[in-house]
Amino acid sequence: MNHAFHLSFVVPNKELARSFYIDTLGCSVGRDNDTWFDILFFGHQLTIHQASEKMPAFTINHFGPILDKKEWLTVIDKCESNNVEVILPPTIKSLKTEDESGKFIVKDPSGNVLEFKYYLNVNKTVSSR
Repeated sequence: MNHAFHLSFVVPNKELARSFYIDTLGCSVGRDNDTWFDILFFGHQLTIHQASEKMPAFTINHFGPILDKKEWLTVIDKCESNNVEVILPPTIKSLKTEDESGKFIVKDPSGNVLEFKYYLNVNKTVSSR
């Protein structure tokens, strides 16, 4: 059984974050209120909070989904067409082999680093418990 993860973080401008995750990446909104909202992030839940005096914004080292190759390529196109800051351009290792994989790294408007990966043989890298 696959389990979704939940990641919660604070951003300096939640409306800028909302636009990035919805308009640029194509995610949708879950729960929503004045100070935070949930993003349905490729099968997982991000809760994004507006920074406040009690909750300052800090960037996250990095996180991201493991996608199939077709969806990975679609996200690359979305990032390129929206001029998203690229940290590591799309790279593919072991092309046309059982070990083929790809990744690229971008930053969201708050400076959080997102790593998007795919593996042709995802069972070699992700196991269920």
